[in-house]
Amino acid sequence: MALSVVWESQTIPVQIIYSDRRRSWAIEVKTTGEVIIRVPSSVPEQKVMEIAQSRAKWIAKQREKFQGHAAKPRRYENGETMPFFGNELIVARKTGPARADIAGDRLCLSVPDSFAPEEAEKLVRDMVMLLYRRAGPAVLDSCVEKYAGLAGVPKPLLRMRLQERKWGCCTPKNGIIINAKVLLAPKSVAEYLVVHEIAHIRFRHHQKTYWDEVGRLMPEYREAEHLLKEDGWKWTF
Repeated sequence: MALSVVWESQTIPVQIIYSDRRRSWAIEVKTTGEVIIRVPSSVPEQKVMEIAQSRAKWIAKQREKFQGHAAKPRRYENGETMPFFGNELIVARKTGPARADIAGDRLCLSVPDSFAPEEAEKLVRDMVMLLYRRAGPAVLDSCVEKYAGLAGVPKPLLRMRLQERKWGCCTPKNGIIINAKVLLAPKSVAEYLVVHEIAHIRFRHHQKTYWDEVGRLMPEYREAEHLLKEDGWKWTF
């Protein structure tokens, strides 16, 4: 259900999500400005409104911080650099059949000259996104194997997707899905997302036992989690 909180002259929509599995409440302000409050199903509506309003100032400040954040669109021109799992790829672009490959430290792009400029830019972006999505499982495979072993669970099947809001999830069949955009982030963030989802194979919640497991697997996870929350909006294709 949707509610609103008020801070000074602002009326801010808040999306409420109830869950039978939750034992505590949490508020999240996304870089898009969307506000989500998650609460146990047993919390009365009036209490939910009180909780949301009590954090109105914080919510407004977080939205203000993100306001105007918009990562500049990449041009994918020759000589530009592109992050790839902690490294920098140099864009090498030419005219030819549509293709995107990684060769050493180069991101090799080939674009037909029959495309109008705007169409060509869209084609290049789509090709790069697909390339990262396909490369992701192999790039993160050793990380998945390492942390599955430390967690004492079978190595899960990893799939990569491109999603606007969600960074990862653990499937009902104990597979994990990671957003391909994480390959644009520092390695530690990608590692943290793998740990986050692998820990969910044993703990299907975000209670203390879950976070204890995350901390056991990756003691320095808080720094990576902070980077994800603060800089995640920058990692775009």
